[in-house]
Amino acid sequence: MRKMVWRRDRYWDPFDIMREIQEEIDAIFRDFMRGPRLWSYREPGERIEVSETWREPFADIFDRGDRFVITVELPGVRKEDIKLRVTEDTVYIEAQMRREKELEQEGAIRIERYYSGYRRVIRLPEEVIPEKAKARYNNGVLEIEIPKKKPTKPEKEGVEVKIE
Repeated sequence: MRKMVWRRDRYWDPFDIMREIQEEIDAIFRDFMRGPRLWSYREPGERIEVSETWREPFADIFDRGDRFVITVELPGVRKEDIKLRVTEDTVYIEAQMRREKELEQEGAIRIERYYSGYRRVIRLPEEVIPEKAKARYNNGVLEIEIPKKKPTKPEKEGVEVKIE
């Protein structure tokens, strides 16, 4: 971050602060746009780059009393490319997508490689039995069931009280 320098030969301008803020915002957007892209276009003959982008997938965790059920969205991933590891209090998920595309136009061949994937670490609120974990993958959704070491009873929803 750049610090504003005040000169004695200049009068104070309240818009200087606003210009500084605008410059900082512009720098943030410039850096964001320079980051790894998910899609890009290259002209034939242009240097080919291999890009790698990792994202954190969306996950839902349900407490079923005797087990945890975790659903994780992993669209575009093959079942063979998913790595799942469960410890007593943590679930580690890594899924890699690989795409290679060849395109031939007017004698020029363009080959693009794209490596991307998902990584997620989920801390569980209670200890589980990792050896008894089960996982299913169907239509881009990974469902993991892990039994708890000490099952808990689900809390009752309570009694509805009328307000006077």
